[in-house]
Amino acid sequence: MKTVRFSSEFLSTLKSGTSLATTNGDSMAEIIVHCEDEAGKNIYTKVIQTALEDLILGKSIIRVEFIAKEKVPYFILGVLPKHTRRAIKLRDFAEIAEQKKENGKTIYKLKITDETYLPYLLKKIHVIDQPSRFEVITDSDIDLDMEVYDASKDFLDKVMDFMGRVFPEGMRVKNTYIDKAIVSIASERPFEEEEIKEALKLKEKLETMNTAGYY
Repeated sequence: MKTVRFSSEFLSTLKSGTSLATTNGDSMAEIIVHCEDEAGKNIYTKVIQTALEDLILGKSIIRVEFIAKEKVPYFILGVLPKHTRRAIKLRDFAEIAEQKKENGKTIYKLKITDETYLPYLLKKIHVIDQPSRFEVITDSDIDLDMEVYDASKDFLDKVMDFMGRVFPEGMRVKNTYIDKAIVSIASERPFEEEEIKEALKLKEKLETMNTAGYY
């Protein structure tokens, strides 16, 4: 039987007594772990709980299902997101308070109604002045329908980070399938056909649950 290892940083987190439940009252995702070894099952469950909490993903996911085949070894991790995530447009958090022509350019004064997405906007436009945290003056072309923040991409990046934290060390060969559910299979060697089928079967199972899914 292969020895399955987790990073020392992650194990120290588990041993430190850090709470594995959400601390802000948010509901956690349902976690299902399939593992022949009961002690291993408990460890994987704690690892998943900790990763969800660290990345603040528990409220965004309905179900996490993990299949651990330690004797082979290979591992399959499936995630079922809660709802479709849309792109955030400028009009969702700002409005044009004033605009004027100056030296052949249009100068816009934007009134920010929600600061949450302001950092993403500032990366996309040329800022002439920012009199306050609720005001931005720019000479960039402004369209209230411009996409400022891709929530779906940020969520997917977090899920990929989550999966990387859950899989044991040494599982460098990975296949990931993304649709209404997100499923990844990991091993230390190339996959057998039946293992791929098992991963796709989990993906199909998650997607048949009554949910809008990722897209």
